[in-house]
Amino acid sequence: MNFNLFTPRRILLVLVILALLLIFRECWKSRSAAVVAPDQVSIRYDAAATNLNPYLTSQGSDIYTCARIFQSLGELDPSSLELQPSIVTIIPQVRMVSVGEHAGQLAYDFEILPEAVWDNGTPITGHDMAFSLKLIFHPLLSSKAYMSYFKDMSGIEINPSNPKLFTVFFRQYYMLALESMCQIAILPAYHYDPLNRLTQIPIADFLDSTKLKLFETDPGMRAFEEEFRNAKFANDPNAIVGSGPYRLETMNDQGVILVKKQQWWGDQVAIKRPILSAYPKKLVYKVVKDENVVENMLKNGELDIVAGSISPAKFLALQQNDSIAVRYNFDLLPALQYNRWILNLANPLLQDVRVRKALAHVVDYDHFIKNIRSNLAVRTVSPILPTKRYYAKDLQQYDFNIQKAITLMAEAGWTDSNADGILDKIQDGKRINFVLEILVPPVRSNQQYAESVTETARLAGIEIKTTTTDLTEIGPKTKNGDFQTAFMGAVLFPGLAELSQRYHSKYLAPLGDNRSRYVNPKLDEILDRIGATSDDAARDLLYVEAQKILYDDLPEIFLFAPFQPVITAKKFEGVTTANRPGYYEQLFKSKSAQ
Repeated sequence: MNFNLFTPRRILLVLVILALLLIFRECWKSRSAAVVAPDQVSIRYDAAATNLNPYLTSQGSDIYTCARIFQSLGELDPSSLELQPSIVTIIPQVRMVSVGEHAGQLAYDFEILPEAVWDNGTPITGHDMAFSLKLIFHPLLSSKAYMSYFKDMSGIEINPSNPKLFTVFFRQYYMLALESMCQIAILPAYHYDPLNRLTQIPIADFLDSTKLKLFETDPGMRAFEEEFRNAKFANDPNAIVGSGPYRLETMNDQGVILVKKQQWWGDQVAIKRPILSAYPKKLVYKVVKDENVVENMLKNGELDIVAGSISPAKFLALQQNDSIAVRYNFDLLPALQYNRWILNLANPLLQDVRVRKALAHVVDYDHFIKNIRSNLAVRTVSPILPTKRYYAKDLQQYDFNIQKAITLMAEAGWTDSNADGILDKIQDGKRINFVLEILVPPVRSNQQYAESVTETARLAGIEIKTTTTDLTEIGPKTKNGDFQTAFMGAVLFPGLAELSQRYHSKYLAPLGDNRSRYVNPKLDEILDRIGATSDDAARDLLYVEAQKILYDDLPEIFLFAPFQPVITAKKFEGVTTANRPGYYEQLFKSKSAQ
């Protein structure tokens, strides 16, 4: 019998079957590759978050928690550390204004995503951005540290037809103008200013120094300050409102729990904009100060992310523990901070630069790095990371040299006149000993730094008393000048270094972040020029000059730049980054079965 297998009917049937198989295959692939949202991700904090008002805190655990509640215009890419749009359509290019009141100035044009809304369903607009900027310039709030980034801002214009469109103007070039605009927390004006105390005042008034001075005694401004500082905006789940994917559920000295919002606006655009993704249903931040407890919790699988101040020795030991290493990834990320011995120059004992240099010579830097840091750090002679092209590599590092320290102290008038082993001098007819206090965080490595410098300083006749102080207390104490010296880390921006907020006389603490109370008009002038210089080569030379001044004046003793150890659970597809704190916990997702 003769028959044809390839009749048109049969060919059509085969094609239909093949098409169905392809569709099934793609559906299965899609299903197997689908994101599995974890029920929760647990993150270790070494200090409790205490204030979730992003404009009234500088503490790391507060800031990192706020980043999941509040949003900004842009976000740093975890890998490239390049700025990318978050809730705006694009990161704009700067343009020169040719007409109008801002003619000759620079402008940045922003458009907020149409989908971006607050929790009450109202749109996020340029008015909310303007309100947030007013918080920075409010003369009675302790947000002056931000002002160094906006000192050249001249205005903001909001499109009356579409308030999601707005333009920010700057009188002159500032190297971090765009980054600054894109990374401040945006707060809903309707919620944080319900009586329109700030909203009704044009932002131009906040940029006018004369009017700003009058605001200091203005009853409305004082009333707003009191309302904005209310504790409810720091820790009340019902009062803390942002446009981010998470809301506060609980907060106490044991930690913080954030819960993913139902029908959060960003979910509908996250496919096209992955930085807006938020996978975990719950983020649990657990305060665990003792590293041995951290180890036990890792053994029990109670922590998913451990970063921050874990000591290098413990990090390396955990990495060698097979029962832990089989379940956790161990990453060593580049340094984006440096450790310092900060000095309060308002204290009479520290006003002589020879004393400060003597202190720099009693530090056993090799012991710090080799033994305490397990070689997971590099020396630095300035607040600029050694990896930067404008790092002042020609400056000679202060060495561990007790004889130099003794000589410098003698030049400053400090000798051991009564042979008791402690340097002293006669002031107002009385003998006073040179005794210095260091505030030390309750972290093992910091305790080891303190133990070392106490021993080595004693060799030079300098008595040092260490006071273990919680991180939540060191911040306010150094801000308010209630300290002599302290061991502190300084977190750095991945891009160009902004030194003004820590060393310019305009930003003396407590209103600014110049905690050393350091004043040098020459440095002020150089820092101003750095920010206004667009040419890289010229700016690099200014950076080096600024570092030389800081090296000579020593408002703080630069110790080292540590690498960042980060431990993450292998059950997740995690996202680690050189950007502090070393991870993007909202991007962690469970590994799906293949």
